[in-house]
This record gives sequence, structure tokens and C-alpha cells, in this order.
Amino acid sequence: MNLKKDVKFFLVLIIAVLVITAISLYKLNISDNLYNYGNQFDESKINEYATIENISENEEINQKFVAKENNLEIIYLQFNPFKDEANIDGNAIIGLKDENGNIIKEVNIKYNDIRENSNYKFKFDIQKDSKDKEYNLYVKFIDKMENNNFYSIRYDNKISDEGLTINGNTINGKLCYKDLYKDEDKTFIYNAFLIAIVLIVLISSVIIYYSKNINVEKAFLYTVPAICIIFLIAMPIFKNHDEIWHWYRTYEVAEGALISGVNGTTMPEAVYSVMPLEEWEGIKYSTLKEKKQIVLDETKEAFISAGTASVYSPIQYIPQTIGILLGKIFTDNILSIGYMARIFNMIIAILLTFLAIKIIPFGKKIILLLMYIPIIIEGFTSLSPDAMTISVSFLFIAYVFNLKFNPDIKQINIKHKVILTILSIIIALCKIVYIPLVGLLMLLPKEKFKNTKQKWINIILIGGIALVINLIWLKISASYLTDFRGGDSKFQVLNILMHPINYMQMLLYSLDLYGNNYILSMFGSNLGWGELVNLNSIIPYALFILLIGITIIENDIKDKFNVFDKIIIILIILAIGGLIFTSLYVQWTTVGSTSIQGVQGRYLLPILPLIAILVGSCIKVKNNYKEENIIKTIAITGMILQIGVILSIVNVHL
Repeated sequence: MNLKKDVKFFLVLIIAVLVITAISLYKLNISDNLYNYGNQFDESKINEYATIENISENEEINQKFVAKENNLEIIYLQFNPFKDEANIDGNAIIGLKDENGNIIKEVNIKYNDIRENSNYKFKFDIQKDSKDKEYNLYVKFIDKMENNNFYSIRYDNKISDEGLTINGNTINGKLCYKDLYKDEDKTFIYNAFLIAIVLIVLISSVIIYYSKNINVEKAFLYTVPAICIIFLIAMPIFKNHDEIWHWYRTYEVAEGALISGVNGTTMPEAVYSVMPLEEWEGIKYSTLKEKKQIVLDETKEAFISAGTASVYSPIQYIPQTIGILLGKIFTDNILSIGYMARIFNMIIAILLTFLAIKIIPFGKKIILLLMYIPIIIEGFTSLSPDAMTISVSFLFIAYVFNLKFNPDIKQINIKHKVILTILSIIIALCKIVYIPLVGLLMLLPKEKFKNTKQKWINIILIGGIALVINLIWLKISASYLTDFRGGDSKFQVLNILMHPINYMQMLLYSLDLYGNNYILSMFGSNLGWGELVNLNSIIPYALFILLIGITIIENDIKDKFNVFDKIIIILIILAIGGLIFTSLYVQWTTVGSTSIQGVQGRYLLPILPLIAILVGSCIKVKNNYKEENIIKTIAITGMILQIGVILSIVNVHL
């Protein structure tokens, strides 16, 4: 044990945890999600409210109100600032009195504070027994200004309320204010997640730090399952990208309907009632508490459409289906059955990724780092087929590289060909845009086949089988493919064929216009359907920079590929990227748009290891760092960043 070294580690660890926790707590503070609202005014119609104007020096405005709940702690007061004034001297006092006239709190604010913050947040000591008690909110304008309208107060003059007075004179109306009450249940939930994630991070970090001879596989097992479990709990079911549609499609497959009905499939009514499509955006933890009472009744049926998920192959829902079938054995609670589907999706994805790390001959640390990307964790812990798409793609890349570089594999035998064929078919059925990945088979050395001719026959055969099966599925599912743009798709295809140069210009322009967003979204800047959880930029950029660093210093990757190999990998990456953009141009982009719409960085996640390995193989940087220290740095940094991720998710769903 090196005491000096250990002290430095714990100091850095504690500071890092405190910094990211402090940011998360500040985000919680400005969100007010721990509170319930009493009186509210309509923000969208604020300009329609009247204003109390021409307020004289030492004028006092009072608004009496009765608290609706216990734990009153915050009041927002809406001013009507005159923002064209550059600087205005003067002071005002905002205060609150209890029903006995005792001052709870008074603050002296500058008129410039009002100018910059018209929705003024007035926070005071929590009033635990506030329910049904009367309070007096008051504002005293001490100094006079030339423009009296600057510090006028908005009020609703359409409401008759005797609680509003100016210098003791009753005014018809009611001030625009919001009274907030701290919710004890929400506070408990947030604190529970805070304590849980911080403890998991600290314990895992210490275990990793003191582990001797740690390898990537151990680091993966010490961290990734724990992160996935708490992520699965934190993010309410149905809130991930398109998760409602995947829930309907998953249950449809579990019912034996491998192919969707044109307008839907008959399923138990509880499948829809547990979360109707129109309610997904408002899902909170309290929503799940209400929904947990719904039980599965096979006798009550409804016609349910899987929507855009109808085009997805049933292969992608095998893990979720297993979860549903097992869940139905043990419970009739539909919410619990849904979570069982999530859990099995997570388990299979984690196992496949672990296997990929285990067999890949190099780039193990790259895959480990990718497992800390929030958007990948989201896919693994949801009902989404993204879990299978990403994990199988990682496994396919790892398996091909293992066949190519493993000296113990002298010949590609029948078992290898069967595994390659199965993985190729799954990738093709996940999304046809990823089928160029099968081109990695061209990297396999001819020496591992009987002859060159045999190599190319096998490649064509495996790729051909995957392509044909995918085309068959596309033909079957074509009738369910939603044409979002009312017939625009055919026009877009013709536009590409007739004006290929213009299309290439649009593609490049889209990369230039949205490139930063692609990178941020690839590394998880926005989570949940409708991008409900915004991680801003610290966490995504930290992971992005760390990936670049690890890729550059990864010694095992250097000089692994010859020129032919690199050209093939580049062409595969470009082909997949081109297919992603083209598919979204055809199906999502409106005719006449100047850029390609709907592209998200997460669509490149299945080939991100390939991109990183290619970059690492082309850049030669001398690395004097110990392998063990690099692994520990990746795992501990990845864990610390999850504090911000989990707390951001919890904050949104309180």
C-alpha cells in the first residue's frame, strides 16, 4: 500500500464526485421538480395580464393567500420589467408574513435584479405546517425611478380577489405568483437515488483501484451491470426512445403474432391501458405508482397497433419476449411483466457485449469505454431493439477480428461459418443500413480458407443469405412501413437518382450544420423519447475526449491492418453512414428541405468500435502508461460520470 498515492486517489475521487454531484444538485435546484405547485399563472399568456403601474416611492403592494399544502418554501413573483433600460438604480423589498403578522423573511433586491429576472424566485425557511394558513406576500418599492413602468407588477384583473391591496387600498385582481411546496416523497426518491449512485460509484471505484492484475473483463463486470440496473430503475418504463411502440410490438410477438396486422393486433387491453400512447410524455414516478394496480386480464382484449415498430423483425424482440413469457408465469401485474421484458433485454445485451470484449484480440478498452455512454446504457435497459442491434454488431466485429488475428484458428470451419451467418442475418434483420458490416468478412485472410476462390464463395454466400432474408422481411413488412411524408418518399428517391451531386451537397451541408449535434447525441447528450433528459455537454464531451485518448494510445491496435484492410473498413463505415442519411432523407425529410432531417448520432453506435479501431490503427503515439492504470482510469471515470446521468434522469421524472 502506497499511502501517498492512495491519498491522492481518494482526494481526486472525492473532488470529482463532489463536482458532478454539485452540478446535479444545482440542476435540481433550478428545476423546482421537488415541489408541488399551488397557485399558478399561465406562462404562455403572461403578456395578456394587466400590470400595476405608476407606482410611487415607498409604495407597498400586498397579496394575501391561503397555503394549499404543507412545506411552503418558494414563491415566484412576476414583474413586468422595462428591459430597454441599460441600468437603473434603486431598491425594493420582498417579504412574507405569517397569519400573525410575523415576518418570515425579507430580502432587499436591486431594480436591476428585476430587470434581468422578471420571474423572481423568493425562497425562505420551509413552513412545515403551512396548509390552510394565511400568508401575506408583500413588495415595497423604496426608491423612485423616472420610468415607473419598469418595476410594475403583473396581475390578473379578471379575477376578483380581496387579498390584493396597494397601500391598504383593495384592488380588484390577483398578483401573478406561484407558491411551491416541497414534496417529501419526491425528496426521498431523489435522495435515495443520490445515495445509491454515489455509494455504487465509490465502492466500485475503490474495488477497481485496489484490484491487482485487473483486466478489461473484470472492470466490465465490476461496473457495467450495476450501472445498467440503477439506470433501468431510474428511467421509467416507456420513456426511452420509441419504447411505447416497442412495448406494443414486444407483446405482439410474445402473443405469437410474428407479423403485425395491417392496422394492429388483438392483445389484452391492459397492454395499452398500462400506458396509452397519448400519456407517455407525462410519465413520472408517481404515474408508475398509479399504473402498478393494473392487472393482466386475458379475457379483455383490444386492437393495438405497434405503429412504426411494426416493421421490426421478431428476432429483435426475442429477449423481451422471454421476459414477458416468464413474467406471466409469476405475476399478472402488467407493469411488472413489462419490467421483466426490460430486464431480459438488458441481460442478453450485457452478455453479448461481455463476450465481444472477451474474444476481440484488441480494442477491448474501447468497447469498455463505450459501455459508459448513456445512450448505449439506455438502449440496453429499455424494451428497444437497439440493445440487440448494438450488442450483436459489437460481437460480430469482435468475432471477425478474432478469426482474422487469432493464431490458434488455422482454418475457418463449419462452426465459424454458421456463427458468422447467424450474426450476419441478425444484423441485417435489425436494420438493413448495417448490412455493409458483413463486408468485414473480406478482411479474413485467404490462408484460413482452402483457397482464395473458397474465401470469396463463403463471403458471397454468407452476405447473400443475410441480404436475401432481409429483403424478404422488408417485402413482408412493407405494408406497415409508415410513410411520414404522404407519398414524398418516391419523389425523394427520384430526386437522388436524377440529382446525385445535389444530394451529396445536401449530405455534406447536413454534416456541417448538425455535426456537433451528431457527436453530442452519439455520446448521450439527450436521453429518452423526445429528448426529455438533457445532459448538456460535460458528460458527452468527457466521454468523447476519453475515447479519442484511449484510441490514440491503444498499443495493441497499431500496425494491425494493411492498406487493403483499411480501405475496406473505410468503405464499410462510409456505406453505413451513407445508408443512414439516405434512409432518413427518403422516409423522414420533407420535400424541399435544405438539409437531411431525423439523423441522430446514436445511429452510428453499432459501428463506433470499428471507427475507433480504424483511427487508432492509423495514429502512432508512444504510450508509456501501464495497461492496468488505463483500465482503472476508464472504469472509474465512466462510473463517476454516471452520477450526473442518473440524477438528471431522476430530476426529470420526479
